Amino acid sequence: MTKTTKTTGPKVDWKAGHGVLSGTLNATAGALTTTALGHASGMPATWALAAGAAGALGTIGSGLRKHLTAATLTFRSTCWMTAGGWSSWALAHGGPWQWPEIGSLAAAGIAAGTLAVGFAAHEEVEQAKRQHLLLIGARRQIAAEWTDRIKRVCNVDVTVLGIEHWPSGAGYTLEIELPEGGTTRRSITDRTEGLGSDLDLPDGCGLQVMPGISRRRVLIMVTTKVLTDQLLFPVDEMGEVTTVNNPIPVALMSNGMRAEMDLRQASTIVTGPTGSGKTNWLHSLIARLLQTNDTLVWVIDLNAGSIGLPWLNAWRDAQLHRPTSRWADADIPVPGVDWVASTPEEAKRMLGAAVRIAKRRKAAYQDAMRDANDDKLPVGPTVPEIVIVMDEGAEVAATREARAVLAGVSEVIRIARAMAIRAVVSVLRVTQDVMPDPLVRKMASNRLATGAFEDSELGHLFGWRALRAEDSFSGPGSVLVGTEGKQPAKARQPRITPDMIEEISALTSHRRPTLDTPSLEAAGTDYTNRWLLERCGHLWATDTETVTTPAAAGTTTATTPGAGPGRGAAPTGGWKATAGWDTPAEAPADDLESIWLLPAAGTETDNTPPGTDWSDPSTWATGREPAAPEEPGAKDAALRLLIAAGSEGTGASAMEKILKPEFGTTRQTINGWLKAWVESGEAVRVGEGNKTRYVHHRHAENPPPGD
Repeated sequence: MTKTTKTTGPKVDWKAGHGVLSGTLNATAGALTTTALGHASGMPATWALAAGAAGALGTIGSGLRKHLTAATLTFRSTCWMTAGGWSSWALAHGGPWQWPEIGSLAAAGIAAGTLAVGFAAHEEVEQAKRQHLLLIGARRQIAAEWTDRIKRVCNVDVTVLGIEHWPSGAGYTLEIELPEGGTTRRSITDRTEGLGSDLDLPDGCGLQVMPGISRRRVLIMVTTKVLTDQLLFPVDEMGEVTTVNNPIPVALMSNGMRAEMDLRQASTIVTGPTGSGKTNWLHSLIARLLQTNDTLVWVIDLNAGSIGLPWLNAWRDAQLHRPTSRWADADIPVPGVDWVASTPEEAKRMLGAAVRIAKRRKAAYQDAMRDANDDKLPVGPTVPEIVIVMDEGAEVAATREARAVLAGVSEVIRIARAMAIRAVVSVLRVTQDVMPDPLVRKMASNRLATGAFEDSELGHLFGWRALRAEDSFSGPGSVLVGTEGKQPAKARQPRITPDMIEEISALTSHRRPTLDTPSLEAAGTDYTNRWLLERCGHLWATDTETVTTPAAAGTTTATTPGAGPGRGAAPTGGWKATAGWDTPAEAPADDLESIWLLPAAGTETDNTPPGTDWSDPSTWATGREPAAPEEPGAKDAALRLLIAAGSEGTGASAMEKILKPEFGTTRQTINGWLKAWVESGEAVRVGEGNKTRYVHHRHAENPPPGD
């Protein structure tokens, strides 16, 4: 047998096994060749008979090690003895090239080949029976152990109905039946930790108790092995066209099945700390949505639109014919995501358009819903669903202006389900400081967690069904998936890389639907002008070509701004950012100057507090600011301001000006928080004296100098 490779051509595969035909031909030809060589060399006939007997003994020994049946051993040893006897007879009667010898060898070969088919089928059946009996025995032992274990730990007498081992090899599912008398599933669920301890599972493994087909049937999913192998996103599946009307695969569960979510009717919330794979999962979800031919993806990311940018790169390179890009000459008519909002202003336009589309569709498609006999809009390539993906909800809750964005998302979730506009919201935590609108969480029936530090976080997301945090995750890539209020399941998400994102964008660009006419009219210029340079130019860094002149004194640099996709040309000096894009969030420039710069030399300042009469001791102050009651969300708001300040950093005075009107927080309180964050490593102090600033650790890799 041969196998063909792309690089080296045909090669002989010596490890390939023989079939019935090839095996019979090889054995017959081998006997004939060996006998001919023996006749030419004058070998005695008894040696051939001895060689056949040795072969028979060898095949019996090999078969015994492989636990072959007696019938197969008898057949194979008989074949060896027959070959040895024929060779001995041929050598004793003038050689193998006479017609009687050749005819008898051919007859023996045909008979052996015919019988081999029957013996091979017999052996296969017998081996399958053995495996089945061994499996039954192993399952009986596991069932007996679990019956005793549940009785010992839960004090419940159960009947084990079935055991199914997972194809992944990471565990098995146990189906049990509870006894009569009102015993509920909670009697097992409340003792899952004890069952795992009694089973002595490795760290990272655990048990999940799921409902069966009836109230007394219970499924116990036992994870016995942590799967740490990285899963790569299956780009080859993107060639298949799907629909959002069917569930979308979002992860691979431990039992080898795919975890799926309904994105047609349900909104989704995903939570997890930084570095747990939350953004990677959103990219995977966008890829699955692009696999459909009836979905448009809109993205809101107030952190520079970072989650949407990789889905624009291939399209942009094709529009600009960028010479260094593999997509320079590709036919990519549309970007991977249909709209990207990276500022509160653009997000308000997007959400306003979504609300108008939902209201317009309710009136425009009444006949379509009547024809379908459904109270929900029929979704297809001509009337696509819109999925709004919002990343980093903490950024959306950081300022008052941005909170209006979250209010818009809440309105879309509330009114647009039937009109095929859904939302996927990503947050660090589902607590009120990060996501102040509880409606977003309550109305999201799809819930996914990529990680958690506390059990209470999972409980807040999944309710009492949640597992413990230490038993739920085994590093980046592991997730908990809960749908429709059911028990969350442990799973792993695939890794998707920027190269894969660009390839998927190019591969699926021709199946992307366009917005239907009523929706397009309702969205108006907010939608049609979304790719004008004035609105989207800031999403990309200006393409520059730096030319350095070797001057002795001073180096001059010339930059040439590049052009980006859109209907307008790039203005002089490069693309212009939207309003407020480059403005620091803490305070205007003159306020920062008054905070950071020392008074001019020789300037005398009056530090007397207002209302102080030095002749009246009762008006003297102690030098301390009155302690104001701390607002519950003030500290989290201060941390968000510190993060939003970026590498420039901020100070207590600037933060006080923003926090005091809303929370009444004083500079003294903020100073205490900043010092505590510096001690814990959350923040880094830069500069000294009145030039002191504080930079969050995620922006502190290259902080600005303090002087």
